[in-house]
Amino acid sequence: MRIVIARCTVNYVGRLTAYLPEAVRVIMVKGDGSVLIHSDGGSYKPLNWMSPPCTIQVQRGPGEVNTDIVWVVENKAGEQLQVTIHEIISETEHDLGVDPGLQKVGVEAQLQALLATHVSV
Repeated sequence: MRIVIARCTVNYVGRLTAYLPEAVRVIMVKGDGSVLIHSDGGSYKPLNWMSPPCTIQVQRGPGEVNTDIVWVVENKAGEQLQVTIHEIISETEHDLGVDPGLQKVGVEAQLQALLATHVSV
C-alpha cells in the first residue's frame, strides 16, 4: 500500500465529469490496484476513487518549468481519475502482506436473543 499526503487537484472523466479543487488530501494506492482520494473531514468514504483493475501512468505537468506530477489512473472502460500533485507533503509505502479477512463472532440476532433471556442485566 502506498499512502501519499499531497496538495492536489483531481478530475474524474467518465460516466460524468467531477472536479476536486486544490487542497491537501490523502491518496491511497492499494495493493489490489485501487486508488482512493480522501479528505480529513466529512465521511469515512473517499471523495473519489477508481476500482481495480486499473493502470496508473505518471506524467509531468505541462510546460518546461512546471513541477507538478500528474497521475492518470484509468480503468478498462476508459474512465480516468487525473490526479495533479502540486506538492507532496508525505509519502510512505508498505507491504501489508496477506490479509486474513474479517472474522465475525456472532450476529445481531444472537445478541438480541441473549439480551431477551437476560432482561435483568
